[in-house]
Amino acid sequence: MQVITKAELAKHNTPSDTWLAIHGLVYDCTVFMPDHPGGQSLIEDVGGQDASDEFEDALHSAASRSEAKLVLKGVLEGCEKQVASWRANGWDESQGIPDPEVKKGGLSVPPAATALLVVGAVGAAVAAWLMMKRRK
Repeated sequence: MQVITKAELAKHNTPSDTWLAIHGLVYDCTVFMPDHPGGQSLIEDVGGQDASDEFEDALHSAASRSEAKLVLKGVLEGCEKQVASWRANGWDESQGIPDPEVKKGGLSVPPAATALLVVGAVGAAVAAWLMMKRRK
């Protein structure tokens, strides 16, 4: 895969030529921009930059990660190990933009979600215990 320098990425920041880096991979989004559900300007605002955080903050679906109009141009300079890690975990180009929440062997649950599940389970157990105690 071609290595794209940060300087080269930065050159592609116009409405007629827009590239983004997402999770170490560089995509040409120019053809897709008019069809973006949130509007073309959202992509234009981060054109020529690493937009990983903005992409994940928008909670994109699996279908949006594999949008056919996004053209993979290469790996962002300095992100070769990150992309090698995606590959080691089963990712390949046909899957589109990697999902950091999906690991080899299935879905990984973020620590905050795990804590919320534990608190919910404890709360449900306490509520059930109180209801049983009340019936006696």
